[in-house]
Amino acid sequence: MKKYTDAMNMTADRRLEKLLLQRRAPLSQDGMHSVLQDLTLHMTTDVTFAAAVFPKKEALSKIEITTGEIDRADIMLGTDNERYFPVFTTIERLRNWKPALKEGEYFYLMKKEDLLEFLQNNPLTAATVVNPGEDGLLLYRMQLQNLIQVQKENA
Repeated sequence: MKKYTDAMNMTADRRLEKLLLQRRAPLSQDGMHSVLQDLTLHMTTDVTFAAAVFPKKEALSKIEITTGEIDRADIMLGTDNERYFPVFTTIERLRNWKPALKEGEYFYLMKKEDLLEFLQNNPLTAATVVNPGEDGLLLYRMQLQNLIQVQKENA
């Protein structure tokens, strides 16, 4: 995972944004099935997410860190009493959700592999939640493993 700086350009994944929007639309059962199938297929590509985390002190000077170098992160408690790690499809969405960072907190760009590793390092966290409060797409460990495997097979 890579520390985000304002000099970077995290462009919005237009296809992902469109599919997430379609997922929220009132669709027939066939329409929803088609959108979910397209969304799953798209998620097997090189998708990047943004998250806010607190790296360990010894990792503060690094641009790239592993999830093992995360000291802590904000975790959301769902209505089902499960814990979820919030991630976002754009920096703008992350900034809207978290307009001010706390001391020692930074924005990082994460791939599916990073999300899976984070969940494996944090067994009390049930899943990641993509764009909480807006899309609320849950990505559980098994889903991430499957998406990563399909991406490797298609490479």
